[in-house]
Amino acid sequence: MNRIFRKPWLALAVVPVFLIAFAPLLNRQAAGAQAEGTRRLAQSTAAQTANDVYLVEVIVLNLSNIDLTAGTYSMDFYLMLTCENPPCSNEPSWDILNSESGWEVQDQGVTRPFEYYEYRVKADMIGQVDYTFYPFDYLYVEIFIEDKELTSDRLSYEFYNITVDPLLFNPSGWFHRPDYDGGYTYSINYGDSDNTYERLDLWLFLERDWFGAFMKTIFAAIVIVMIGMLSFLMKADATTERLALVSSTLVAVVLYHISLVAGVPATGYLTFTDKFMVWTYLIVFLSLVISVLMMVYVNSGHLDKAERLHTRTRWLIPLLWILIMAFVFLKDLFIPHHILITTSEGIDWWPKSLEWLANLLDYAKYLPEGYFQ
Repeated sequence: MNRIFRKPWLALAVVPVFLIAFAPLLNRQAAGAQAEGTRRLAQSTAAQTANDVYLVEVIVLNLSNIDLTAGTYSMDFYLMLTCENPPCSNEPSWDILNSESGWEVQDQGVTRPFEYYEYRVKADMIGQVDYTFYPFDYLYVEIFIEDKELTSDRLSYEFYNITVDPLLFNPSGWFHRPDYDGGYTYSINYGDSDNTYERLDLWLFLERDWFGAFMKTIFAAIVIVMIGMLSFLMKADATTERLALVSSTLVAVVLYHISLVAGVPATGYLTFTDKFMVWTYLIVFLSLVISVLMMVYVNSGHLDKAERLHTRTRWLIPLLWILIMAFVFLKDLFIPHHILITTSEGIDWWPKSLEWLANLLDYAKYLPEGYFQ
């Protein structure tokens, strides 16, 4: 070493040799750093222009406070958002559009930014309640999710799955039909067609317990009418007792109908209960007319006419009532409900050549848009 310092020209000669020896390594490192920077810049640019897709999964823990009059219910559920092609470039800023009065959100602590998000949400919601089949109602428990900030060209939400907790989910008086759960995404704009947002609609399908609904509502009305039909078993000259029985039956039916419709809001259409009761009014009113005619015949001394009228109607009116009730249940409950269910399954049950009949019977509203095209 001393010799090197004694000869400076030798040290100056050694430095260039070392620089030349390590130059390829330094060049490779610089080239690698530059390539990595270029790659990240390209990824960032591509991410800014790509449409991020988050797959949405919901697990409903509980459903309570179902109010058919207001169409509201309280939900407690897990919300999971998974980036379809991780990592995404945008973080979701989701909003629940059909929340009635805000919601409570708890982050579950397993979030991986730009990849996976998990929340527990408690909210009071507004859903779609169709009273057409009341008291045999069905309820779509819906969740509408939309991003607050990002338009559809930057972020969208796609349906992945919706399930319920098998132990905790127990909505009183309702049956869950998981085969008809689902969800889909559609675009929406707020006056500016250039800026659209992706809205995801998820739903659970719930139905009333038909046997319980029948026993608590329709069955009592049938019993009232059957009591009124006992008037046809009386003698033809027992007109006073017969008229009193039929009149009280008509009053009871009217009052019972009023108590039934008190459980639903005022609608612009007839529910199944309304149609059932209207035909019941017709039969009871017809029985009342027959009783009045028989009283007129008996009081005027035409007992033979009263006997003939009694003989002709004592079986005809009860049979007519049974046929009408069967017709109402078939036309206004079983067939439209079957159309609704099969349409949800993607089954074309209604013949496409009978569009006029579907419009006549008001079944077209249960069929998908463009079904007859």
